[in-house]
Amino acid sequence: MRPVLQLLALRLLYFSLVFGVLTVAPLKLDLLMRMLIAFAVSMVLSVFLLRRNRQEVAEQVVTAVDARRERRRRSPDR
Repeated sequence: MRPVLQLLALRLLYFSLVFGVLTVAPLKLDLLMRMLIAFAVSMVLSVFLLRRNRQEVAEQVVTAVDARRERRRRSPDR
């Protein structure tokens, strides 16, 4: 569960940082536009900067799915 929470926290941090820069910058953008730009930029940043974290989450999901399949295989038929 820790890698999932870490990935979530880092993605929120990237969004907050980009949104904060857009808010402080002397640009005439409304709130929705700043949020959309921050969302898009933080997604691009997370693709490149959080690759290792995403891989850890993917491995954790695969392990959980495999364990669940194994438990189902071992349990008596319903």
